[in-house]
Amino acid sequence: MRVTENMTYRNLLAGAGALQENIETASQQVSTGRKILSLADSPSGSAELVSLRSQLAEVDQYRTSGNSGGYFVGLAESILSSANDVVTSIYTRGSAGATSYWDPNERAALASEIRTLRDQLLSLANSTANGRYLFAGSRVTAAPFTLSGDQVSYGGDLVQNMISVGDGLDVKQNVPGSTTFGAAFDAVTSLLAALEAGDVAALSAVLGQFSGALRDISAARVDLGVSSAAIQGAGSEQDARETALRSRQGIIEDADLAEAITRMKSNESALNATFAARALVGQRNLFDYLA
Repeated sequence: MRVTENMTYRNLLAGAGALQENIETASQQVSTGRKILSLADSPSGSAELVSLRSQLAEVDQYRTSGNSGGYFVGLAESILSSANDVVTSIYTRGSAGATSYWDPNERAALASEIRTLRDQLLSLANSTANGRYLFAGSRVTAAPFTLSGDQVSYGGDLVQNMISVGDGLDVKQNVPGSTTFGAAFDAVTSLLAALEAGDVAALSAVLGQFSGALRDISAARVDLGVSSAAIQGAGSEQDARETALRSRQGIIEDADLAEAITRMKSNESALNATFAARALVGQRNLFDYLA
């Protein structure tokens, strides 16, 4: 009979231990909101969670790249808009000088105005953001344009820096300064030379160069606009991807709090009943077993 009593105790203790473990598991699920607390809870689910977290990290990386690239692209677009206005102003002032009735002093004053505008254009072409020259190609640590007399030289390169904003989607982050501003600076240099020489015929010929200069700036703005649109589109795709990934993550990982609370209370009730049964067994004596 003692063997039977010992077996009864062992069964009760084993049952109580299992119930206590279930209560602890349910309690952790309630406190953390997570259904999977360890790899043992669901090996396949845990493996998928690792994959999902890796994909979410990739989304964050693409989003960070897109935000950074979008900032540079947007700033460059704005600068080119200002550059277009400056070049147009230089053309307008040059057109005014292409007449025969300007005396030397007036032409000198006009040349001074044009140089001031040229210096504004030079400042725009040497714009920086976060320590990077925007129109230097890949040589972002040094000013791409330098001025010697009235001659502007380009020291950057033709590299267009690319950024990854999605799987297999790379977009341009910059436009080279030489192809964007080169024609404009050449036109201004020729304009100043003709203006100071008082060569009206040369002035008229030089003014024709400005259409090409403005076309180059416009083409660069179009390139940047395409990049900007691609970055924005990729950002929307990454947002949608993140939503889908987090939804799947929630399905695998998130605990049903109502169900976990119910399970915890149910196991607590069963545990209390087990303790009561254990106490009852402990009160039995030899005569109870002989009855």
